[in-house]
Amino acid sequence: MYCIKCGVALADTEKHCPLCGTVVYHPELTQKEAPPTYPPYRKPKQRINRRGVLFLISVIYLILAAQLFVCEFSIFNTFHWSLYAVGGLIFSYIAVILPMWFYRPNPVIFVPCDFAAAALYLWFINELTNGDWFLTFACPIAFGTGLLTTAILALSRYLRKGKLFVFGGASVLVGALTVMIEILLSITFALRFYFWSVYPLIGFVLLGIALIIIGVCRPLRESLTKKFFV
Repeated sequence: MYCIKCGVALADTEKHCPLCGTVVYHPELTQKEAPPTYPPYRKPKQRINRRGVLFLISVIYLILAAQLFVCEFSIFNTFHWSLYAVGGLIFSYIAVILPMWFYRPNPVIFVPCDFAAAALYLWFINELTNGDWFLTFACPIAFGTGLLTTAILALSRYLRKGKLFVFGGASVLVGALTVMIEILLSITFALRFYFWSVYPLIGFVLLGIALIIIGVCRPLRESLTKKFFV
């Protein structure tokens, strides 16, 4: 018996042509269950060298940083704007590329590192511009936001139950963070206090209270779970 499409020889038990996949049919033969004549084709898996790709990306980062320094020095005979750009490259490498070097990066470890890198980059900009806004504005916000984000990630990652309480409390703290931002803006830059932070504070507090109520009330939680398929 032969395939009607490609002409390859087939066993009487073949149901599909192993070469082209055409369905085998012969009106005078009854097909029986038996092992196929040819072994199944398995496409070889192409493995990408992850370390090699990351090394190549690292080299590209170094080349970009060197080009920025060379371009500014060759044009202006000094280093100024290239420092900002290279600092941004370093921050992006720490935030995006560095966790990829690890097989299973733990966000509880790397997220604080990202916020620390952001704080250092802001301090670097503050020093280059001879500013006085880092200690009274950027540092408290970076520290508070990083601490809150890390706490949310750690609790939601390691707690099996009570995640609604975690997100509810986090929502209230985010609202308080907006108030802190307006206070620090007013102190650092001598701006008038307009109380704009009260509006997001009310919204986040109401959202947090709603999540906590859902977490406490089991019938309501089960009803919402069935309704929204979560």
